Amino acid sequence: MLDGCGLFALARCCGGRGCCGRKSTDWTGDGRVSAETDGGGGAAAVGKSGVVARRFEWAEIESVTGGFSSRVIGQGGFSTVYLASLSSSRLGAVKVQRSSERLHRAFCQERDVLLSLRHPHVVRLLGYCDERGEGVLVFEYAPNGDLHERLHRNDESNRPVLPWARRMAIAFQVAMALEYLHENRDPAVIHGDIKASNVLLDANLDAKVCDFGFAHVGFSAAVRPAATARASGRPVIGSPGYVDPHFLRSGVATKKTDVYSFGVLLLELLTGRVAICADTGCRLTSAVEPSISEGKLADVMDRRLGSEYDSDEAATVAALALRCVSDGLGLRPAMSEVVRELQQKTTALISAVGSKPSDRMAS
Repeated sequence: MLDGCGLFALARCCGGRGCCGRKSTDWTGDGRVSAETDGGGGAAAVGKSGVVARRFEWAEIESVTGGFSSRVIGQGGFSTVYLASLSSSRLGAVKVQRSSERLHRAFCQERDVLLSLRHPHVVRLLGYCDERGEGVLVFEYAPNGDLHERLHRNDESNRPVLPWARRMAIAFQVAMALEYLHENRDPAVIHGDIKASNVLLDANLDAKVCDFGFAHVGFSAAVRPAATARASGRPVIGSPGYVDPHFLRSGVATKKTDVYSFGVLLLELLTGRVAICADTGCRLTSAVEPSISEGKLADVMDRRLGSEYDSDEAATVAALALRCVSDGLGLRPAMSEVVRELQQKTTALISAVGSKPSDRMAS
């Protein structure tokens, strides 16, 4: 949705205190607001999946961000993400939306979607604040930033190159998260903005899909024409280089819209190149598809990997990526098929870095 939001992040809530402890029944959405408070804190919202998130008071948000003077760790056109001190030993991230009626509706949707999700590779919502026009979402901090930073800016941070095994594990984890959204949720959830900066990396470099500001839930939301989206003030989903050309032509977002974006992500992991060249506007898919199709994958592989990758696995993943970005929707695999193929073809590497097939199940 916006670059930099890939910096907010993941894990367990500290359950801060010191607010007025009032009860709330402001909204229902995909979840419900508990009538109980957490010992003096704000009310807890409980989603359909059992996810619990605190309702913070505005004063608490000001407190954990030092009156919004803490370090800004993400910023875009619609929101700012602040590093927050949730307790003496736990950092968090607070995403503050700009104040407008349209953005507040988007905030409410993102909150409600996140409350309905529970999966080890989907960002976990810890709390929110809806007291004012500026909607606030509270997440835990991802110490390793996001995949875009790690792939494309590692030279700036003097970090080692992301190794092949870890790249495959991240691909597998994101695929499992999308399979969960598409196949295990009723109604299904279309993320709408899969990209490297929306994949967070936790302390173990495990992937967490984040930023559900473009998410669509169910059939009625999935078939919103572009003209209707513009009329409603809702932004057209996707990011340059990742957005499905079929969606741009038809205005129809489906599960295969996410599959296309995931295919671009696979190509990034293989080549180490950005999804779209800032200087020329050339899309990664257009730049590398001819070489891959002609069996010249080595010509476009990330040179920083040297020979430290499995060429057979790379060829399998490259072929899968091209299927994902096929122009015809019917040629693109479902995410369940993607997960199955990655699991079969990269089992040894995935096991080596600790990402097990059991991760497919929501925790």
